[in-house]
Amino acid sequence: MFRLRRTREAAAALLGLAGVVAAALHQQVRHLDAVPDRGDPLFSMWRLSWVRHQIAASPSHLFDANIFYPLPATLTYSDSMILPAVAAAPLAWLHVHPVVAYNLMLLAAFVLSGWAAYGLARDLGGGVLPAWITAVSFTIAPFRMNHFSHLELQMTMWMPIVLLSIHRLLLREGSGRYGGVLAAALAAQWYSSMYYGLFLTFYASAFAAVLIVAHRVRGRRLWQAVAGACAAAVVVSPLVLTYARSTPARGERPPEVVAAFSAVPEDYVRTGSHNPVYRALPRPVHAERALFPGLLVIVLALAGAWPPFSATRGAIVVAGLVAFDGSLGLNGVLYPSLYHFFSPLHSVRVPARFAILVVLSLTVLAGHGAARLLSLVGDLRLRALAGMLLTAAIVADAWPRYDRLPVWRSPPAIYASLPATGSVLFEFPVHSPADRFSENLPYMYFSMWHWRPMVNGYSGFTPSSYAALLEGTSTFPDPAALQYLARVGVTHIALNCRLWEPDVCASTMSRLDAASGVRRVARAEWYGAPSTLYELRRELGAGEPGSGIRDPRSEPPVR
Repeated sequence: MFRLRRTREAAAALLGLAGVVAAALHQQVRHLDAVPDRGDPLFSMWRLSWVRHQIAASPSHLFDANIFYPLPATLTYSDSMILPAVAAAPLAWLHVHPVVAYNLMLLAAFVLSGWAAYGLARDLGGGVLPAWITAVSFTIAPFRMNHFSHLELQMTMWMPIVLLSIHRLLLREGSGRYGGVLAAALAAQWYSSMYYGLFLTFYASAFAAVLIVAHRVRGRRLWQAVAGACAAAVVVSPLVLTYARSTPARGERPPEVVAAFSAVPEDYVRTGSHNPVYRALPRPVHAERALFPGLLVIVLALAGAWPPFSATRGAIVVAGLVAFDGSLGLNGVLYPSLYHFFSPLHSVRVPARFAILVVLSLTVLAGHGAARLLSLVGDLRLRALAGMLLTAAIVADAWPRYDRLPVWRSPPAIYASLPATGSVLFEFPVHSPADRFSENLPYMYFSMWHWRPMVNGYSGFTPSSYAALLEGTSTFPDPAALQYLARVGVTHIALNCRLWEPDVCASTMSRLDAASGVRRVARAEWYGAPSTLYELRRELGAGEPGSGIRDPRSEPPVR
């Protein structure tokens, strides 16, 4: 009977959180074919589709994505999001459009993250209403709204499960099976978002350490927790080693970049919110450093952290302080030492994203604070009303505002004329990392329909060869630029006038039509503007002796 009651309660919480997300993100729910911007959402669609495609076609080359040709392992230039891609695969099998599939994954991430937080709060001893407050606070946190365009940064559903597993393993007899849950959840976080996997490892270690010391955990329970963590490390090691092997080619984050994206304590009172209540708060130096968690959550968390104190709440507080220091990055106390001795942190651009774990600590404490406040209300109906008012206030505190931009249903028809084998694509115009770099993303979105390798690309890291591409094509479409493209292996050039200045595009097309060594193979109208595909001839220099570039025409078919 108890298990049935808990199942019904969990189902009710899930439905309730789905309703909260539908209300708060109603614009996105109503426009599943739109995105807030055509930057990172397109990048996430491409990553989800590439991983799904390559796992089926050639899993041994999973990380050899079709960007920045001919470099290998280019998927490691950003977070690979392997688990979300696998989870989204059934939507692709049902022929759900990539944009709709992306939005369904995004909305599901919000709901499931809150649901996991609800389970954690209940396991830590909170009642139904306090656990609900924790769940809503974590689901609609301002930090998550600030990163609405970053799908991988919404994959937080594994964080509460990791803490729940540690809590049960260390403090409850007969919970050894949670060692497997710990291993699976921690590994799942790494395969969903490597940023969060790394950060969660530090956070969960601090949480576990406090519980172990406070409760003097020894023997089997301690070793079961250690075994779970070790099992997660084994599962994650192929991913980590793949990224480690690509580090020499990919490079590391310059310290000045890491410092720029390291928070300062004042960032926790800075907000990018359009909420009129917070207009008086200072604006962030950078959008990544808008870390204000919301006034109501702060007040409830302070009430929850007030003595008398328990070891579990102490563990939540200490873990939150570790996360707070982590978000300060090179401005912090512990992080600079970790950065010096722990090389994976050299690839982390934004330490401020550690703040999601500060949010997790605050929302768990907010649940305790809500329990204390609601205990002052004797009447059950008044207590339920108070819970509803708190819910509404939390949602209003983080009410999002964002644009809705439709995404193209299909790419230009010219890509259907690409040969099935041996083609390498150059999309023009090509954009500098310092200026409009994300405008390479539509080309990657189009490639989801053809998967041919391209010399263009966009990612978290930019290879040095991309600077050479920019220099080599600076006079495009002059003969020197065409010869350079042929030398680096390009076989086809695509121009889509809908994506840039129509007059300049038309002039460039005319020059290519008249150029020797170039043959137009396709032309089509796309959203009211012309698109053209050209073929470069061999004699321009592809595969010349000493060029160091393989001839793509001799390559096997793209799988």
